[in-house]
Amino acid sequence: MTPKISLRIRYAPGPVPMRLVAAAEDLGLHGVWVNEPWGFDAGVVLGAVAATTRRVMIGTHIVSVYARTPAATAGMAAALQVLSDGRFRLALGTSGPQVVEGWHGVPFERPLARTRDTIAVVRAALAGEPVAHQGESVTLPRPGGKGKVLRFSQLGEPLDVPIYVAALGPANQRLTAEVADGWTPTPYSPDHDEACAGPLRRALAGNGRTVALAPVVPLAVGDDLDALLELERGWSAFYLGGMGTTSQNFYANVARAMGKEAMVERITAAWRSGDKAAARAAVDDDYADAIGLYGSTARIADRLARYEKAGIDELAVELRNPDPDRALADLRAFWEIVPAGGGR
Repeated sequence: MTPKISLRIRYAPGPVPMRLVAAAEDLGLHGVWVNEPWGFDAGVVLGAVAATTRRVMIGTHIVSVYARTPAATAGMAAALQVLSDGRFRLALGTSGPQVVEGWHGVPFERPLARTRDTIAVVRAALAGEPVAHQGESVTLPRPGGKGKVLRFSQLGEPLDVPIYVAALGPANQRLTAEVADGWTPTPYSPDHDEACAGPLRRALAGNGRTVALAPVVPLAVGDDLDALLELERGWSAFYLGGMGTTSQNFYANVARAMGKEAMVERITAAWRSGDKAAARAAVDDDYADAIGLYGSTARIADRLARYEKAGIDELAVELRNPDPDRALADLRAFWEIVPAGGGR
């Protein structure tokens, strides 16, 4: 089955993000995802998206489980599900210690437990149940305090919000297979599915559950493949060299599992020394090409078939061209070659 096509948007001031939203709605894409790194609130942005669209699915991509209390996350999810008439999807992730501790000011502790507890509380709250939870990371009501068990106020009918997890590490993938509705990683390569998704696949085979597979896929269209891969190098250098810590970078671990350990070490060394140009140059063509859709429309059509063969349900396409008009042109050119079924 042809994967559904959605658009992942990095929100920034100005008209471009909403132009992209309008294009996704008008073209017939399946959905729009909005990111939340350390800055603009994805929930507020998606409120505007919900108000200006009628058809596309909308979703966070991703919000950190440390950025809000689980109850606040449930409140955001409920509001967006109601405002969008049932089109909202909640994608969660842990982020990393640099952001969690540096931006949110909370300890980056027990990420698996925090994810599990957040999902449990969100589901209970949206079901209209009394929220009493005793987890490894979250306990409600707070022990020893004056709090009491509460339900979601003014909920009305229970809400069913699909929950996706941006899981990379093996343990997090196994957790996703156990408790989530969807999986939305980056990076991912259909040519290295075992390296990227092996733990998830095995866990699903063992428990009999089904999880929607929706990786992030960078996209740039054109005949100059070298120039297009150069667009990816900057992003990959940042993710592999600049995210996480020297001892804990899940993006880099995926690249290592893809057989790129030497490349990762070169990127990391250059980035940590402050030489970002060298880090960028160290990203090899094979890796940049493997994790995205780059090249002519004919070449991209061939590579798109690999995602279908890997059983991917949805591509969260991320436009790599920094020029807004070129990026929109890329999206339109790509949509022309997507077989029927790529939309809703």
